[in-house]
Amino acid sequence: MLSILPFFGCSKQQPPPQERAAGLPEWVEGTSEPLPLKKSATPAYLQVQKTASVIRPEPLRKIEVLEKLNPGLSSALPQLTELLRTAEVSPKFKSFYDAKIIALAAGESMSTDDYFDCATVLHLTAPTTGRKVVLFQSDMDVDTDGTDPVRLARLQDYDDARISRSFQPLLAYSWAQSAGQQAANPFVQYYADTLTKLRTLHKQVSDEAAHDHCYIWQSVQKQFEETISALDRRAKYYDEDLRTRRSLVGSLDPFIVVPQTWPDRLKLPFSVQVGDFVAVISGGKVYPCVIGDTGGDAKMGEASLKVAQAINPKATGRNSAADNVTVTYVIFPQTRLAMAAPDLSVFQTEVARLLEEIGGLGTSTTLHPWQ
Repeated sequence: MLSILPFFGCSKQQPPPQERAAGLPEWVEGTSEPLPLKKSATPAYLQVQKTASVIRPEPLRKIEVLEKLNPGLSSALPQLTELLRTAEVSPKFKSFYDAKIIALAAGESMSTDDYFDCATVLHLTAPTTGRKVVLFQSDMDVDTDGTDPVRLARLQDYDDARISRSFQPLLAYSWAQSAGQQAANPFVQYYADTLTKLRTLHKQVSDEAAHDHCYIWQSVQKQFEETISALDRRAKYYDEDLRTRRSLVGSLDPFIVVPQTWPDRLKLPFSVQVGDFVAVISGGKVYPCVIGDTGGDAKMGEASLKVAQAINPKATGRNSAADNVTVTYVIFPQTRLAMAAPDLSVFQTEVARLLEEIGGLGTSTTLHPWQ
């Protein structure tokens, strides 16, 4: 779990150097700041000191450190060393750890790896072309979300994906079904059928609970009611879009997920949006992708199953492709094309072109060819 260090308050004297907490990732250098803990009522016989401090990491900016985390990075992007000389730390980095610290203060717990899942967010500008880049260093969890009834029409096509508790049938990168390519999304009928079955079972449980007032039946009845309510809300929320739209699919399409606070409509030089092109770099290899969805504002490092398994064949919806911050993500802001059925050859061509605008790939590096 995340190490929260004692906070001793301010002093006029220079405090002694603090011993490095056990289990802290090697790359982490930072400062401790007060963590205001969530207030809760305590009995009169307890005296609780509700003060703590939390480490806020310093963003990485040197190629030597990034290369140590992601060996082969400087060979894949030879001009990155020069780009880093004028790099600016993105405000997104501070906002990201602000969100984590707020979550901790509210009582949420997270592992050390989950807390330190982003080592930097930088704004880079290529001096000759002016091309802007948002670079971040993170881990890689796996996204199995998304449905497209034109390409995957059967419910069984999503069996591996929907094991996930957080499975979402539509991503932010979605588009309207065309008149000539309309297909029924299997989740419309699946949600309806499942609700019918659950309500039938709920009636049976309710009948038992009416005759047997033991807590067991009352507890099961409550679980059924909560499950039915949650599924009913989900079915209604997605119903229209599932009938009329298609989206990227985790098992088919190469995409990454960014925090929901990142996309904006300001169209500033470093404003990112769903659909922007991305180069993902791991182990000296470069994978062309797009931003396909957004997630929690305190979670970083997530890519589609297609990307994750290209990097780590053992990756699944339950197993990360990279547990540590060993993956470099290079976003090209304001490069989104019209969202439509993905043409992976276009992903390849556009990312190759954009990489040339920041100095190109190394002589022994090629873009990963998607099949």
